[in-house]
Amino acid sequence: MKLQKLIGIALASIVLAACASDDTPTAPVAEPSAMQAQSVPTSSEVDTSKAVAAQTETSVEQVAAEIKEEAQEVSQKVESTVQTELEEAKSALATAIAPEAKPKAPVIEDNYKEGEHYELVVPPFRTANPDKIEVREFFWYGCGHCYSFEPLLTAWKKNLANYVDFQPSPAIWNGTMKFHAQVFFAIEALGLGDTMHKAIFQAMHVDRNPLSTEAQVVRFFESQGVSENDFNKAFKSFGVGSQVTKAEAVMRQAAISGTPELVVNGKYRISTRKAGSQANMLKIADALVERERRMRAAN
Repeated sequence: MKLQKLIGIALASIVLAACASDDTPTAPVAEPSAMQAQSVPTSSEVDTSKAVAAQTETSVEQVAAEIKEEAQEVSQKVESTVQTELEEAKSALATAIAPEAKPKAPVIEDNYKEGEHYELVVPPFRTANPDKIEVREFFWYGCGHCYSFEPLLTAWKKNLANYVDFQPSPAIWNGTMKFHAQVFFAIEALGLGDTMHKAIFQAMHVDRNPLSTEAQVVRFFESQGVSENDFNKAFKSFGVGSQVTKAEAVMRQAAISGTPELVVNGKYRISTRKAGSQANMLKIADALVERERRMRAAN
């Protein structure tokens, strides 16, 4: 270190001074008179000793000054390091004890009124997940309006908050609709989800395949890579049959009279007729979801 080097220089200077004084020749033993004459130092020797002493004093002062400067520099570095570490510790502590930031809910205008823009479901029905705010779509594969609503709904679902639970629910008024509801729940049981859901709409409304018989549906599923055995196992299962029965009961409780319709949290029924358009249906749903969120937050 620089500090050690400076101390070394100081010691070397002192040793040099000591050696210089030892170099003065010693007078030989002689008679008392001669010894007395040699005991008096010459002016040259005195000057040399003074020069060495002055040089030593200067070296010591220089070393002392450099040591002081080095000490100040080290002190400043230590102080800076300690300050930096202290600030980092404070920041880490503040982060650790800070409450978790909650996402802000979107600002949504709620100017919608019962009877004018939506209807109340009386009594409300139980939702699939009471911990979330449910938006349930009642639809039918054979409904042209449901087919045109599908792209809007798909885009809307991508922006749903994590406290919203979307539930598609087939409407059932007759045998054909019940058959298609069974197809829907078989798709869910097979884990094919939105991919097959979209393919069914495409087949019925673009390819003009009515999918009104079991044989037609089996061939369609085979064209989508699902074997007849796998389809039949799901289609005819007890679980799928139970879901069809439950969907029919929920639809009647919600008093669904057309498709597509939305019900928010089992309480508010939104139809195209009341909303004015399919796009407005989703806007009203957003506002009612926000209303429910605020009500929950206030309780």
